Amino acid sequence: MKTLKAKLFGAALLGACATFGVSAPANAALTVVSPCDPSLTTPDAIACAGYYSGNLLNGSPTDIANQQAAIATLPGGFTFDGNWSALDPAFKITSLSNVNQLNFGKMLFGPTIIGAHFGNVYGPAGNVSVFWLFDLGKTGASYVSLDHTQGFSNAVLYTTGPGAVPEPSTWALLLVGFGAVGGLMRMRRKQISNVSYA
Repeated sequence: MKTLKAKLFGAALLGACATFGVSAPANAALTVVSPCDPSLTTPDAIACAGYYSGNLLNGSPTDIANQQAAIATLPGGFTFDGNWSALDPAFKITSLSNVNQLNFGKMLFGPTIIGAHFGNVYGPAGNVSVFWLFDLGKTGASYVSLDHTQGFSNAVLYTTGPGAVPEPSTWALLLVGFGAVGGLMRMRRKQISNVSYA
């Protein structure tokens, strides 16, 4: 009887350990090596998460979970859905333009989140990943510059705001302009048709 109890206890303990191992958080490897500095870009970020050890910018399940956890620490409430393959390939860059620019080939507006990896970042942190939150406003920016490019490896654009929406007065002016052009075209057609009948 004692042996059966011991076997049952051992099986229960093994099951509990297996369950714990399976349910352990995927982002257990997410380690802050050094606090990131939001002023190392131009314009300055309003917040940053990291520096996290290693290159988290890839599609492995563990690193996707780590990206989600890191981005969730930034203010603003953006949630990365974890669909790495749905991110536009143009928004995953491996080289800087004009020496120090993170340029994703599109205008960036409002709240913008960019992740970057450095093989050996400026300062003592080493091989790290960082996630920046920018507020690029309504005027936007076509790129973000790195003040220090040392060790840059790759970057990802997770989200940016929509472009500026024209004011109602701008829409009204456009409509008046289109109306005027349409009216002139009608007058021109009428003049041409009168000439051809004469």
